[in-house]
Formats: sequence, structure tokens, C-alpha cells
Amino acid sequence: MRLVVVGVGANVWHMHLPGVAAIGGSVVGVHDVDTEKAKRAAAELGCSAFDDLDELLAQPADVAVVLAPHRLHHDLVVRCLRAGLHVLVEKPIAVTAADADQMCAEAERADRLLAVALQQRARPEVRHAQRLIAEGFLGEVRRVELVSSWPRRSSYFGTAPWRGTWAGEGGGVLVNQGQHDLDLLCLLAGLPDRVTARTRVVQHPVQTQDTAAALLEWTGGAYGTLHVTTAAADEVQRIELTGTAGRMRLTPGRLDLWRSAVDFRDYAADPGDPYAAPSEERLESVTGRRGTHTDLYENLDRALRGEEPPLGAGRSALASVELANAIQLSADERGEVHLPVDRDQYRRFLERETS
Repeated sequence: MRLVVVGVGANVWHMHLPGVAAIGGSVVGVHDVDTEKAKRAAAELGCSAFDDLDELLAQPADVAVVLAPHRLHHDLVVRCLRAGLHVLVEKPIAVTAADADQMCAEAERADRLLAVALQQRARPEVRHAQRLIAEGFLGEVRRVELVSSWPRRSSYFGTAPWRGTWAGEGGGVLVNQGQHDLDLLCLLAGLPDRVTARTRVVQHPVQTQDTAAALLEWTGGAYGTLHVTTAAADEVQRIELTGTAGRMRLTPGRLDLWRSAVDFRDYAADPGDPYAAPSEERLESVTGRRGTHTDLYENLDRALRGEEPPLGAGRSALASVELANAIQLSADERGEVHLPVDRDQYRRFLERETS
């Protein structure tokens, strides 16, 4: 696999290197607005650094890896797709659901693969949870809960001038760190239909938000909550789903499971003791591991061979951006927002924040 890297000066490039090596890939050219960083990376990789993006995209290559700041994803990915390249873009796929819509449509028109770096989907315990849900393990879902923390020192936001700004990042914890959490929530429970949220700056010197909380509702009747922050050291990630037939708790490297003796819908209709709670059986926990960029590249290699679907296919990666947009819009309006988000309304919100 021959790759070109756009935004090679980003701090995340070193995370991609093991993945490139694992598939025997070769980087044939790099680009970054910081030309010195591009030259240093090119020297390490034994390839050329290009000042002009069009020249880079004209190189014989298979895949473009886009690592630039979030607000630039849309334009850069579209240019790469139109140059005939498949694309792996760092999360989030885009800052707005409208941009993500256009990127996915462009990939379909170009008949190119668009994948997003959502490596947590590769965790074995996540995949096991997906299989159980698809098989009906939970029954009818009644409760969904997400708690996640990404503790950061305030100095983190000084490592790049775009971090924590509306103009550079297009959001805060929701479109940066929390994208992994929102993605897994949507992957397991589906995209909610209504959101009522609050966001705020608790600790850090940012324009956007370092903490978000929301009440979520699904058409099927499930209620949920989420709390995501960079301003506290809490649980790294916990996703709980309770259904009428069972429940599960997902934490990094572990999936805990409980199976009900009787579906709650049948229990509720039973004429037995009105105070007796239904019994449940705790099943053996499923252990896992962290998802890595090596997982992403190995999957990308197989996807391009037609052997399996891409792990973070563009259309499936849109949900976490849609949810982030809904949370931010609800917090701004201090009211309920229905999904899918009104694209024009969100564009006006973002334009106001960046003006």
C-alpha cells in the first residue's frame, strides 16, 4: 500500500507508524503547513515533502491519510477523493454533520473508500457486545448510560493553537476526545431521536467546552444519559445498557453481562408476588484489549482487498458527529433538539461562535 500523509506534523502521526509498518506500507510523500515539520517527517520516512498539496496528490499512491485539524477535514478529504485516492481520516470525520454528509457523498461518487480512525471499534469486548445486541440479548432496551473522562492539564490546549477553539476545532471535548465515546454509544444503542443537553467550561482556558452532559431519548422508549469531560479524573469510559432481557456494562478491556431469568415484559404481566424482583444470572465476563491504529491499517488493507468492510466506514462514523452537533445545539438553545440535526441551523450556530 502506497500512502501520502496530509498534516504529517500533527502529534498523532507517530500513532499511525506501527500500523503502516504492520501492513508493509510505504509513505511516498507528505505535506504540512509547517514545512519544517514536513521536512523532518519526510527525512525520517525516506520520502519527499511537498509544499504544494496538488503535487502531493499527483504522486502514484493508493491512500491519503488526513491528520490535519478537524475544521480542515472536509476540504482536504474531498480534494484527496477527487484525486482518485482512498482516504483514512483521523476522528472526527468532520466538525459538522453537513460536512460529513458531503464527504460521504463524494466518496460514493468517486467510488473510493472513506474510513475514519475510530480504533476503539476494534476492541474485542466491543465487537462481542455488538454481536450479543444483534442476537437480542438485551431484549427491548430501556436504559443507556455513558460516563467518560479524559483528564487533561490546561497546558494540553497550548500544544496546538487550534485546540479548544471554535475556529480551529469547531468544538471541545465533544468533537475531540469524546468522539470515541459517542461513537461507541451510537454503535451499540443507535442514534437517539431527541437530546436535551448542557455544556460548560469548568476548568480549562478554552472557548468551547470541557464538560458536556445530556439526556437522550430513543423512539423505542429507551432513556439515556451521558457525561463527558476533560475537567475531572473520573471513570475512563463506562457504557451501560439495560434491556428487558439482560444488561451489560462495557469498560476498557472488559464486558460484564447479566441475563434475566424472564423478560421484564412477561415479569410485569405475571400475577405473582408484586414485590418480588425478577432474578438474573451473572455470566462470565468477556475480556478484551485497547483498539490500536495497527487494527485500523490491517482492516484498511483487508477492506481494500474486498475481504471485509472498513472498521470506521464514513457513513457509520457520521452518527457521533450528529450527536455532538445535537448536544451543542441543545446546550446553546437550552432546549430539546430532534435528530437528525437541522444542518442550516447548526451552520448558523457555528458561524456565530466563530465570528
